[in-house]
This record gives sequence, C-alpha cells and structure tokens, in this order.
Amino acid sequence: MFFIIGNLPFPILYIFSNFLSFILYYLIRYRVDVVEKNLSSSNLNLTPKQKKVLKKKFYTHFCDIYLEMIKLDYLNKNQIKDRFKVLNPEVADKYLNDGKSVILLVSHYGGYEWCTTLDIHFKHQVAAIYTPLKDKELNDLTIKSRERHGIKLISRYNALDNIRGLEKSNVKFLYGFMADQSPQIRKINYWSKFLGVEVPVFTGAERMAKELDVPVVFAKMSKIKRGRYEMKLELITDKPNSVEDFEITEKYLRLVENQIHEDPNYYFWTHNRFKHRKN
Repeated sequence: MFFIIGNLPFPILYIFSNFLSFILYYLIRYRVDVVEKNLSSSNLNLTPKQKKVLKKKFYTHFCDIYLEMIKLDYLNKNQIKDRFKVLNPEVADKYLNDGKSVILLVSHYGGYEWCTTLDIHFKHQVAAIYTPLKDKELNDLTIKSRERHGIKLISRYNALDNIRGLEKSNVKFLYGFMADQSPQIRKINYWSKFLGVEVPVFTGAERMAKELDVPVVFAKMSKIKRGRYEMKLELITDKPNSVEDFEITEKYLRLVENQIHEDPNYYFWTHNRFKHRKN
C-alpha cells in the first residue's frame, strides 16, 4: 500500500486525499468532537459558518500531510528541495559554523512532517526529539521512514542524556523540538495561556537550552499550496541564560499563536491540546 501511494503522481495523490478526507470527516467522523472542542475553546472567535469551512479545509490538509509523509520516502533530494524550502538557513548556520549546537522549535503546523528532510537543507546534522509509539512494528516503520533522509531521531524519554552525550563529541547538531502538545500532568507543571486557554506547557527545550547554553530558533512553517512549503527561521535568543525563566517558552507560544491566527486551517486540531485546561 505504501509503495502504491508513494509512487502516485502528486495530482492523483491529492484526488485520493480529497476522497479520504470526505470519509474521515463525514462518515467516520474521526476526532471531530476534539476538533470542535479545540476550536470552541480557543480565542479564534470563529462563527459557526467559519468553523464549518475551517474543519473541511483542515481534514483535507490532515490527509495531505499523512499521504505526503509516505510520498517523502519516494522523493529524491532535488524533488524535496523543489517542494520544501528553508528561506534563511543562515540564521542557524552562523551558530553551527561557530561550533555551537542550536535548538529549533517547531509546531504542529503546516507541513511539519517535511521537517524530517531538514538534514538536506543544512550542512550540519539534524536530530529530532520524538515520542515512541506503543506498537513496536509501527514505531520501527516510523523511525525508518523519518530517518530516511538523514535526520537522527532521539526518544523524548531519554533525550537529555542522549543530547548530553552528543554534545561531548565534536559534532554539532540542530536539535528539533515540537513543544506545542499537551504534557502529562505532574506535581510541578508550568502553566500558560495558549489560544486563550490556561494549560500546562512543555519547558524541556528551554531547560536544555539553558543547561547547554545554546541558541534557540523558531521555525515558522507556511503552506504555499498543496505539496509546497516554506520555512522561515526566527531567532528567539542566542543567550538563553540571560533571559528570565520561561521567557523562551512564552516567546515560542506567542509565535505559534501568531502563526495559527494568520491561517488556522493548517494547525493540527485533532490533538487534544486543551485536555488539562484549568477550569
């Protein structure tokens, strides 16, 4: 099945995506209740008509992303560079060239799965923090797929120890984090407002930046059209220990919010982002 999908021409792929999105949204109703809850809880202030239009566009985008993820395994370097562009890699490169690793903060927006090809766009190696899947066979398949274009995957369950070990070598990395999901509730959580809702947020990237004293960069992903994406980098700080605690996390959250407000169709609304919201 993956072989067939991976070898479909892009126009045919998107016809298939339209069909799948119809099935998911109208027939299976896959996580439609979660999407509705997220949109209603957020401060997007959408009318019922606007939400209806957004949901249709989102489910098409949702199917696009997962079909493109399979398609990526069958694209070569030049085909990827043609469809996914990093507009200003020099924002991170100048630190990497000076012998410093960089933390890259990404969100579940636009074509975020194309970030698995970032190794193609940078001279230095890219390592991404990921959450292992419970199903071993599916997890192994996912790792094989995402590492196909050179990126290194690091389990979030032992990320800090692994990164400490990598930092002792002479190789410098661009460490990719997606920190916009809902963390587990623990005795100590940092809470902040995200899209107007007070929720716990991940602070691991900030804590790691401060410990390693490395720059933090935000990656803004834009969807130009189906199968065409651009990433623009923005420096959050190159002196993490000179800013107040949680300032990096707050800047990241505001940048993600701005991205969503610009065009909410391409955020991943099926994630139960507000499940631990404060009443």
